[in-house]
Amino acid sequence: MKKFLLYTFGALLLLSSCEKAFIDDNPANDPLSNFDVMWKTVDEKYTFFIPKGINWDSIRNVYRPMVTNDMNEQELFDVLAAMLYTLEDGHVNLRSPFNLSRNWEWYLDYPDNFIEEVVERNYLGSDYKIAGGLQYTIIDSVGYIYYGSFSSGFSLASLNAVITYFNEATALKGVIIDVRNNGGGSLNNALVLAQRFATEKRECMITFEKTGPAHDDFGNGLSYSLKPSGEVNYSGPVVLLTNRRCYSATNTFAALLSNYPHVTIVGAPTGGGGGIPIDNELPNGWTYRFSATTSLLPDNFNIEFGVPVDSAVNNNPTINAGGYDQILETGLAILKAK
Repeated sequence: MKKFLLYTFGALLLLSSCEKAFIDDNPANDPLSNFDVMWKTVDEKYTFFIPKGINWDSIRNVYRPMVTNDMNEQELFDVLAAMLYTLEDGHVNLRSPFNLSRNWEWYLDYPDNFIEEVVERNYLGSDYKIAGGLQYTIIDSVGYIYYGSFSSGFSLASLNAVITYFNEATALKGVIIDVRNNGGGSLNNALVLAQRFATEKRECMITFEKTGPAHDDFGNGLSYSLKPSGEVNYSGPVVLLTNRRCYSATNTFAALLSNYPHVTIVGAPTGGGGGIPIDNELPNGWTYRFSATTSLLPDNFNIEFGVPVDSAVNNNPTINAGGYDQILETGLAILKAK
């Protein structure tokens, strides 16, 4: 098995996202052919049929009889979207000129556990610092970073400034990294940030590609190591705050840090999204995507299903609306007790 540093993962994502998949070079452009192209491509390349217990043949038997060659585009979209919905995957979409299908049940059926206004008004205050997408301050001898989207970049100079600010603070008890409601974005940003809180080199994750048409055909396993960045790092106690709306790159960020004993994850489990999606095109020009890799922690835990917490806390909406964030307060209490 080949080994690479984690930052190479971004290159794999870039290459995979450009892949196109068809049944043949010139499939017909009619509803039945479009259905067959999508079903077969997903059948051969989607990675989570077995762990999710999904019988894709049975799903085909349900949805294909709904398709006729005289149906209109809206009717075809509805059938294809409904079929994809059964994959229960937030990385699965069908995009047409008039709609985008999606499955957001990974967070809609769970408490939100985060009110941005409460954090800004009652914890960050008016004089917090901003470094790219990172908002940071010190709350009661505890460093605090809020990062709302891994699509929001930061320079290495900015990241150095943030970590240096905490390292030079007097009697700092630890650092809270709050990624609640962070739906993902750049995996590279997730990896660069995680490296700053790694205390030693560790094997953190193994990613497998789908290499054959059978549902259990996996190969090209890549073992990823996370290690301190070599620039400015923080090695003290860390609390990571998560909720169900942490997805995709944020889910991976939490998974990576979960390998380190100095990191405590507080709140609710992340929403998942552990596969790298690939893009495909139907004969009619619509595009769709789905997960084509699977990633496991060293203990074989599949991060598609979310990263568990060390301390489970849900915010009471009434108390939260009054300006008190129970999840954040739990993180502060854990670090101040150290």
